[in-house]
Amino acid sequence: MTDDRHAPRVGPGARDAAVSAAAAGRGAAGLGAYHRSMIIAVDCGNSAVKVALVESASPSDVTRLESATATEADLRSVLNDLSVAAARPAVPAVVAVSVADRWSDRLARAAEAVGLDLTVVAASMVPIRTGLVRPDQTGPDRLLAAWAAWRLHGEPLIVVGLGTATTVDAVDGDGFFLGGAIMPGPGLAADSLAEGTSRLPRVELALPSDAIGTDTLSALRSGIVFGHVGAIRELAARMRLRLGASARVVITGGHSLAPWARSAFLEATSTGSPAVAQVIDPDLVLKGLGLFAEQGRASPAGGPRPGGFGP
Repeated sequence: MTDDRHAPRVGPGARDAAVSAAAAGRGAAGLGAYHRSMIIAVDCGNSAVKVALVESASPSDVTRLESATATEADLRSVLNDLSVAAARPAVPAVVAVSVADRWSDRLARAAEAVGLDLTVVAASMVPIRTGLVRPDQTGPDRLLAAWAAWRLHGEPLIVVGLGTATTVDAVDGDGFFLGGAIMPGPGLAADSLAEGTSRLPRVELALPSDAIGTDTLSALRSGIVFGHVGAIRELAARMRLRLGASARVVITGGHSLAPWARSAFLEATSTGSPAVAQVIDPDLVLKGLGLFAEQGRASPAGGPRPGGFGP
């Protein structure tokens, strides 16, 4: 018997939207002679642009470019290096997701300059059913992370993206994206306190040894880090009322790599509270792009391929 537990659920109109987008050339070049087992995945976020070679759900050579300081030339150089490294026997395609418009434009120019076909995955192209009123207004990276987590880590799930914003999203046992919550990320909270007050400094985030800060810096770290962990714990508890007590929490996003994150989320507290999360998977979006490309190759012979993948 075929196990279809992780078979992708394509929401209403998702495949048609993908095909029509490809046909119209919106955000996706038609992919012809591309590498059949490897892509260059690009995740353009508000704080960073992550680029990697991805085969199925296995990223390698991950490069992080800081959005505030990196240039289009930096991105072009990374794309060129990865295309040379992966060109066996054909040049890989670039498959990307972006929530930063200026980096979308830079990526399009950089890919063209290096001679790489580009597919930009829109929210409507992510093969996940949703309960959202306007799924087209939801960040495609958020949907892609939820779909990848469901494919890779089982179900039901609560997917926490620790980025410029922190997203906490619920995926039920059928892979249905129910929705979620959005709040300022820890870095943004630290920036806002420093910029919006006259005397509070910008604090480097770290896991405090005590919730009771004895000076301004330790009080800020306690409020931002422990407050953030507590907010996620509360949201997860409330979401489990709908998903069931067995729902696992998967942490992803740029701040999931921070030294404080593993202790804060994966370890039980000294007061006896269980760990907030069961998995930290920093490259979930990159893996989702690899899975998306893999699904395109797996389409029926002669049929259309999501996101403009050629036959």
